Amino acid sequence: MDILTVIKVKINNIKNWIFVTGVPRSGTTFVGMNLSLPLEVDYIHEPFNPQCGLPEITQWYRYVRPSLDTEEMQKYHQLTQKIFSYDFTLKTNIPENDPWQRKIIKQVIGSRGPFYLRWAKMNPFHQAAVIKDPIGNLLSEYLYVNFQVKPVIIIKHPTSFVASIKRVNFQPSPAKLNDQPHLIEDYFADEPDFLTQEWSDPVLAAAAFWRVIYKVILEQASQYPDWMIITHEELSREPVSVFQKLYHHLNLSWSESVQNKIIKQTQGNRSAEAQKGRVQDFKRNSAKIFEMRRNSLSLEERLSIFEIVKDVALKVYTEDSFAI
Repeated sequence: MDILTVIKVKINNIKNWIFVTGVPRSGTTFVGMNLSLPLEVDYIHEPFNPQCGLPEITQWYRYVRPSLDTEEMQKYHQLTQKIFSYDFTLKTNIPENDPWQRKIIKQVIGSRGPFYLRWAKMNPFHQAAVIKDPIGNLLSEYLYVNFQVKPVIIIKHPTSFVASIKRVNFQPSPAKLNDQPHLIEDYFADEPDFLTQEWSDPVLAAAAFWRVIYKVILEQASQYPDWMIITHEELSREPVSVFQKLYHHLNLSWSESVQNKIIKQTQGNRSAEAQKGRVQDFKRNSAKIFEMRRNSLSLEERLSIFEIVKDVALKVYTEDSFAI
């Protein structure tokens, strides 16, 4: 039996595919990494991200109908199929602001995506795989219907999301999605101008982006009661119990070792703030993160955010949670 046959047989052992998504900076990496703590669970990092995903991927936040009723969608489906046979590669992403030491390491062993994919392809124990990708958030229903993934949707409070992206100077906007006519037809036919509206204030643009993504995801999730929807806030308050629930729902093996690793990450630092210079910092006092982020915004900013997102946000959060 040659090595390619061995790899194919091993991939066929994976019957449990999990898709972790949400908006960027909503905790998807934290959830994806912790769901893949057991040795039998592979971790696949952002295959739909144009910066670090499949080499053929160029479009941000792609929407694909489950019915695949256009030739373009069918071609995208053929590309996506490669993920589920591990017949794909991922690009190495080396940001310009990376320290030189990190750049050298990535040039040698690859960035996070290629590194974990290399292990996944060699893992003789795998029975499940976690695909973590916030850039693929609009693919949730398509992946669920066509590949039977189990979606885990992470929702972060819009004020906390906006404050978080301000910290790292990330500027999302609905403009990244306004060139997808099928998305507009399916979810924004009653407000097509929302995706093309100009937002001069990056705070408002980020709030509008939050609304667009979760309007689509929550409408999709309402059709499928087996989708898991977790808020970043409940995850921060009670990480162990939330992960226990996720592990049980996703048929993953919970253990004392897994529990201890999660406790260490969420209680390992008295501060809720990330360490200086860190885009991601998992070892924080997670219970305090929400209020810290929300309260870093002015009352005027919180009011403006609420007016933009309220029709979607109030399906998950209370008006009081905006502290307005």
